[in-house]
Amino acid sequence: MPIGAGVRAWRSVLRTDEKTSGAGLPASRGRLRAVMLAPLVGLALMGLPAAAGPSVAHSGGVQAYFFGDSLMNGTGASPRRPVMARVAAARLGWQVQVDAWGGTGYTTTGRSPGYLDRLRLPGALAGTYDVVLLEGGTNDARNAGDPEAVTEAVHAVVDEVQRRQPQALVVLMGAYDPPPPGLIDPRRAVIDSLVAEVAAERGLPFFSPLSGGWTSGQAPSFLTADRLHPSTRGYGVMGARLAQELTLAVERSGHKTQTATPAQLAGSAP
Repeated sequence: MPIGAGVRAWRSVLRTDEKTSGAGLPASRGRLRAVMLAPLVGLALMGLPAAAGPSVAHSGGVQAYFFGDSLMNGTGASPRRPVMARVAAARLGWQVQVDAWGGTGYTTTGRSPGYLDRLRLPGALAGTYDVVLLEGGTNDARNAGDPEAVTEAVHAVVDEVQRRQPQALVVLMGAYDPPPPGLIDPRRAVIDSLVAEVAAERGLPFFSPLSGGWTSGQAPSFLTADRLHPSTRGYGVMGARLAQELTLAVERSGHKTQTATPAQLAGSAP
């Protein structure tokens, strides 16, 4: 079963400017409010959330674009929302725009085109970002038998992002497998390795829920009823880990932009 098959998409800006707390979610610096962006022109996806304007960034704040599949849009959370991105954004103090569509990948489609075609749609990757996180590979497991095609597709997506966002640090986040008794697919490890190889070849940061053991030792409550997607609690755990991995990735890269210093990117600036 492809991860996120048949689910709606999220395009949102996550704001970290108000205080809050959330049951089951790790403590954060500020509350996140999802503000839905206008549906992309030409998309025929039913049920896309209504439009609203993006948030205004803090002066000198980090602008990030989290791009991915149903893990990033929060399929399994109740109600569905991009919990992993929310938790990570709050812990880092970043302004994060989420562009996530269930069932999609570097070589796969859901109710939306694959990654490269999605990035080329009007409205996608439209801002100026300090960090672009490319999360994916789980759905590409079905194409593990054609590693050359997968590798070429990952390179093409990175090329597109670097061409349009030359100032941004591009970070690759690999595949995911659920904890027991979840639905494990050994082909996901194949894709995970291919994405890691592309990152190494291009000198880009890489981390992965699968190879990083993000779900190791988690209780059954980590998963929702489909035995694949995390629950709200599970996404909270993953969001905390995502913030840690992004902090390390940015610190190790020493990446500098016009709008953020390495300290700010790592979430440690005042």
